[in-house]
Amino acid sequence: MKYELIHQMISRYAADKGIQSLEDVMVAESSFDLYVNDKIFNSMYCTPSHLDELVIGHLSFAGLISKPEDITSFEYRDNDIYVNINPCLQGSGSPQVPCGEITCFAEDIVTLMKNHLNTSELHKLTGGVHIMSLSDGKSLVVSREDVGRHNAVDKLYGYCLKNNIDCSDKILLSSGRVTHEIISKIIKMGIKIVVSRAAVTSLAREVAVKAGICVIGFARGERFNIYSFPQKILVKNSR
Repeated sequence: MKYELIHQMISRYAADKGIQSLEDVMVAESSFDLYVNDKIFNSMYCTPSHLDELVIGHLSFAGLISKPEDITSFEYRDNDIYVNINPCLQGSGSPQVPCGEITCFAEDIVTLMKNHLNTSELHKLTGGVHIMSLSDGKSLVVSREDVGRHNAVDKLYGYCLKNNIDCSDKILLSSGRVTHEIISKIIKMGIKIVVSRAAVTSLAREVAVKAGICVIGFARGERFNIYSFPQKILVKNSR
């Protein structure tokens, strides 16, 4: 975590103490220029951790690679990242993952969300990152964090691609709002249930309905809202 935190002197106001100087921790945000085959592809602003997963997920979602092995070289040069891929792969797109039916118990979702929000020490210390987790419905498989929601999803997918993890029977847990762009990434991952602590946009719901994705928002405490396909959520102790 040493690269993800920055200790700095700040000023803090409190009604009973006035303005005082003290040392505080901030989440690190770094900028990287990503070069693909020696051509600038994108500028990335992110938490400087799991950068290989971030690049793998980012390029896969962009349709430039379908697996980590498609990257033939990977090099860091200061704040630049250089990767080489087979030119024949460009535009091939990441594969659409076929998905079967998946359900989850409401009581398990409540527990999973609590565990999900408790995974990030960086969030506890700074409050400055989003957390994305993948679950098998019973426990958390992997969690990733970043200052950006999209970066956190890219890291999560990059991890799955590196470790040959099938996402089609998994649940995505999010700390941030669910937009249509997030749903578009979830579709490529093959995920059919997404749970967020935050809001869900109308276009996200519309895209999710077309893709057969169950979207849950405002998962806080013992409650949550189901915006699509409520039949995928079961209740253990129905009253």
